[in-house]
Amino acid sequence: MIRHFLNPPNWFTSASIFCSTYAMALVLSAAPEPDPAVLSRACVLVIFGGVFDLLDGRVARVMNRYSEFGVQLDSIADVVGFGLAPAMLAYVWKLQHLGFIGVAVTFAYVLCAAFRLARFNVAAADDSWQLAGHTQGLTTTMAGGTLVTLIWVANGYGLDWLSIPGPLFAGLVFGLGLLMISSIPFRSFKDLRDNKRARRFLAVSLAACLLGAVVLDPSMWWGVGGFMYLTVGLVDGLVTAIWHRRLSTALLLDELEEAFDDDAFAEELEGSEELA
Repeated sequence: MIRHFLNPPNWFTSASIFCSTYAMALVLSAAPEPDPAVLSRACVLVIFGGVFDLLDGRVARVMNRYSEFGVQLDSIADVVGFGLAPAMLAYVWKLQHLGFIGVAVTFAYVLCAAFRLARFNVAAADDSWQLAGHTQGLTTTMAGGTLVTLIWVANGYGLDWLSIPGPLFAGLVFGLGLLMISSIPFRSFKDLRDNKRARRFLAVSLAACLLGAVVLDPSMWWGVGGFMYLTVGLVDGLVTAIWHRRLSTALLLDELEEAFDDDAFAEELEGSEELA
């Protein structure tokens, strides 16, 4: 076990878990009515946890220190950092006032995050996902990041003008959970070198995020990014899914037609041999 603690990529994963744990400790210690500043700090901690989560895999590849232990640890960190932590922030902020419905929505979000990661691990093992450059469903990182960004903006830049009713917020949380376990493809931008469309989409998104951060508020870097990824990314995913299904159907029809032609040719040949 000591060698796993000494593996540098696991340090970044551990830092991600620390950020998530600290964020939950902040809001729980300030419950039942946490100060907006405390909620904002907790949201920033979760986002920092996401940054560490992005770095651990890259450090593992650069140092060639990839291990199965690190993969499993990363999945656990994702459940804590982007499943449990955002759900607890959402519950303390709004969902606790909805009673049992708030508890049910909180549990549903965490469960969807766990199911999403379990499906990802299985799909990575058998290589069953066919859409390169896309993920199957919304990633836990983006779902959790979008949720805490909304809470951050509502308790920071939008504190005086952004008011979200509890039932509407519960619907948003539940919707993010459903997107995680859906099969809607969302861009992962892992095909940037070969896909000009993905490069343009990313460039426009980063420019919009920068504009929001400079003109409005630093939190809007994440706010604009999350909004664009969920809206434009969802439309792009639906179009990609429809195109892929039509292509798969066309290929299947071609195969059936070729098989039918081969059978007809074989029957005709057999009939000509009987006549001879």
